[in-house]
Amino acid sequence: MVLDVFDCVAAYVRDACGEGPVCVHVDDARECQIKRHPDYAKFRSRAVAARAARKPSQLWESTVAMGRMSDMRGENKWRMIVVDCLIPFLRTRSWSISREFYCDLGDVRSDMFEAALGVWEETVKGVPPREVPALMVKAAIKAAYRRANIHENESSTSDVEGLLIFEEAAMDSALKASSIIHDTDPRDPAVVEQIRGERTGALWQMYGLIEVVNRYHEDLRAGRRPGLRGTLATETMLARTWVTGCNYYYYISDFYPKFVALPAAAEALGIAKSTAYQMVRAGSFPCLTTRMGSSIQVPTKALMNSLSIADIIVHLDDVENGAAHVGGN
Repeated sequence: MVLDVFDCVAAYVRDACGEGPVCVHVDDARECQIKRHPDYAKFRSRAVAARAARKPSQLWESTVAMGRMSDMRGENKWRMIVVDCLIPFLRTRSWSISREFYCDLGDVRSDMFEAALGVWEETVKGVPPREVPALMVKAAIKAAYRRANIHENESSTSDVEGLLIFEEAAMDSALKASSIIHDTDPRDPAVVEQIRGERTGALWQMYGLIEVVNRYHEDLRAGRRPGLRGTLATETMLARTWVTGCNYYYYISDFYPKFVALPAAAEALGIAKSTAYQMVRAGSFPCLTTRMGSSIQVPTKALMNSLSIADIIVHLDDVENGAAHVGGN
């Protein structure tokens, strides 16, 4: 049996979620205020049922918001979860289009997948999370019909031309990716990284937060926390991880509350409380929102991004050195 893109997405999500509980609020169920969480099979079943009901769904709002937060960290787990939960609404339509227009089923589904992800990228701002799934499904179905029309008129020459265009795009993408690595600042990045971490530790020491920081570091060293995930490792990071055998890098936002209540976020952004609720309903609030029970919460990372506060990456040794220097140790 040949796997198509829908099968690959499903396999990826199952592997990413495992058999443990799925938390749509903070991703890690151990850190969530809500204590009961389903496994992925039950979560997906609920999401599909909520989508089939064609009614506003807090579950889908939270799922889309979690996907956006995941994107901000350079991870695609929750983006793929969104797609996987929409696949039941695309499978049957892809079969019918494939049979009716004599198209390759794999090609139809690949076009659907690309179109859905295209909408995901286009709706980052200005579109309420509750509207994103419907737009993704609509675009996917349109793409499938475009594939059908292309299939009716295509020739062997167009196949070859399309393949060449794809190869050129792939080569260009690879070149751009490598240039990001090689065009960095020629000054020693290890020194820059160390200074950044020490300054952070010094600030936390001065603000009286170092005890919280130290507890977090203890969890990292004991393996109770995984360290940095889902980011491109620099040569310095790889070297230090190799020496210690562990990943002791993390984002500074890991110490902050995962979410901020909408009124508090609005105040930080200089927006009146009543206006903030109106903006959330219209999908124009300047950063992501998600529902937790009856309240509307703003992910802290999203708020930091809207306020242009950098969520920097630091190494615990550097942070501790900076704190010790300020503390006189």
